[in-house]
Amino acid sequence: MRLRSTLTAAFLTVAGLGIVVAPAQASPGDAVAEASAGALTIGATTVEPIAACSTEGEPSGQSGEVVVPNVATYSSGESTCTIDEAGEIAKTTVTGGRFRFDALRQYGGPRIRLTSYTAKCETTLAGSSSSVQFSGLTGVTVPSPLPSNYVVTIPGGPDGKPMATVTFNEALFPSPADGSMTVHLMHIRMFPRGGPASGDAYVGTVRCAPVS
Repeated sequence: MRLRSTLTAAFLTVAGLGIVVAPAQASPGDAVAEASAGALTIGATTVEPIAACSTEGEPSGQSGEVVVPNVATYSSGESTCTIDEAGEIAKTTVTGGRFRFDALRQYGGPRIRLTSYTAKCETTLAGSSSSVQFSGLTGVTVPSPLPSNYVVTIPGGPDGKPMATVTFNEALFPSPADGSMTVHLMHIRMFPRGGPASGDAYVGTVRCAPVS
């Protein structure tokens, strides 16, 4: 089955107060913010985090087009990570251009596309908040408004198993909770219950952790 839609969407994972911060160097125990435009491991092919930044390392990242033939294409990506002088408020934003995922095509699945996307997160004195936004989604259908951790299952795998799952606004929290969060704007899992291929592709990843 091939699903198709075109969508522009914006949604918030956890409500938070926007705070303007200036670039600064993080110290041990400070709040942390990290981001990348995407990454993937499909079979034996691995693409390390694209256009990555961190308040504990490079404060910004930039990348041109990254192409894995017949698997995925990430257009230009850019990220910034900042922290205030007190080391309490860390903030990151990552933006990307066109994304195309072709790895399912050889199995009769859809080509998944985005025209553009943005993911953000920041720490607060009480925890972390995040938001994501994207446009031009095709290949799968999602509702509007779109909730967090929304999963689209793509059928067609062997023995009735899914060919893939696509999770939007995937929010991950540690247990026990410590106020930190990792959010993937989109996470594609190939044949999650077994099949002719395996792997994961991520688009628009941010992580924030408050002062420890």
